[in-house]
Amino acid sequence: MRGRYKAWAKPFLEAHGEFCVPRIDPADPFYDHQPLCLEIGIGKGDFILGYSALFPEGHYLGLERDVSIMGMAAKKVEEAGRTNIRLCAEDFDDLYEGLSKLSFDVIFLNFSDPWPKKRHEKRRLTFRPRLERILALLRHGGELRIKTDNDILYPFTLEQIEGIQGVTMTVNEPDYAFDAALDCQSEYERNFRAKGQKIHRIILRKE
Repeated sequence: MRGRYKAWAKPFLEAHGEFCVPRIDPADPFYDHQPLCLEIGIGKGDFILGYSALFPEGHYLGLERDVSIMGMAAKKVEEAGRTNIRLCAEDFDDLYEGLSKLSFDVIFLNFSDPWPKKRHEKRRLTFRPRLERILALLRHGGELRIKTDNDILYPFTLEQIEGIQGVTMTVNEPDYAFDAALDCQSEYERNFRAKGQKIHRIILRKE
């Protein structure tokens, strides 16, 4: 997701170090909590805010590489007064060393950038080497939950999953009917559903 540059965003993030962190510090007691959840690519933050309210017993880490968009999400977190969320405005690959020292119960990939051109497929979050890195962050029994509307990314992701050891695909829904008791919607999902687009969902469980 790309948005217009917002000059106020970086200073806002820097001024709110109580929940906006510049890097992942595995020694932070925040990450000792269970359940611990990670959303990679939070956009404007609607999902992580909604889900953390639906399941307030969890702690949540949200990543978003676009500083301007993260600024909008951070404002919402501040306004909501949510203390069970940490935000980091960096790319997943750049944060992996710190993330690899943590163990997550659930990881969310919600409407990730599909990078639709064939020559860009290595940039996709579900490209096999990156997908294996993401799965390695899960505790045993943890889940990777993927939602997308994209008809290129969905079959691509299924292909990348094939042959990965130590995980079971427990859900593969080409047309996911939203469950408000157990799930939340991002701004993207609300817009896609309003247009009648099908939402694809995949859930992988680490054995």
